[in-house]
Amino acid sequence: MKRFVFLALTSFVGFGLLAIGCGGSSDTGGTRPEAEPGASAADKDAAVAKRPPRRKRRRTSRAPEVQGLARVQILAPATKVEGDEVISTIRVRNVSKGSITQFSVSEFWYDDQGNATPGGSRTHRTPFMPGEVIKIELRTSKNAKFYQNQFEFSHANGDVKATVVSGFPKSGEE
Repeated sequence: MKRFVFLALTSFVGFGLLAIGCGGSSDTGGTRPEAEPGASAADKDAAVAKRPPRRKRRRTSRAPEVQGLARVQILAPATKVEGDEVISTIRVRNVSKGSITQFSVSEFWYDDQGNATPGGSRTHRTPFMPGEVIKIELRTSKNAKFYQNQFEFSHANGDVKATVVSGFPKSGEE
C-alpha cells in the first residue's frame, strides 16, 4: 500500500511540474492576448487593448564627465540674515559640454581688516548635467565680524571657472 501511495504522489507532482514547465493555462500569466490569424482589424485592436501596460524605462543617459576645467554661469548671490544664521543662495548653470561630478561651493567670510572668519560649503552629490540649473544654499552661523564674503567653486576632477551673468537663457536658447 505504501508503494502505491508513493507512486501516486510522485506521479501527481511530476505531472504538475510538467504542466507548469510547459506553460500550463493560467489567466494571470504574463502572456499577452493575441487575435486569431483570420480576425478582423477590430478584433486585433481589442486584443491589443487587453494587453497589460508596458513599464516605462527610466532613461539613464549621462554626459561624459568633465576632466580638468569646468565652466559654469552664476547669478549674483543673494545673502540674507535669518535669526542667528547667514544664508547665501546661488543659482548655477553648467555650460560645460560634460557633466560635473561632485560640484562644490565654498564660502569664505572676511572681517573689515581682511582677516578670514569661518564660512560654509556645500557639495552637489548627483552629476551636474550640461545646461542644468541648480540652486545651492549655504548656511553659516552669524558672526558680528562678517564684512565681505567670497565664493570658491570646484569639482571632483578639477577646477571650475565661474562667470557672473545677469540671467540664464530660456530653455532652447543659447
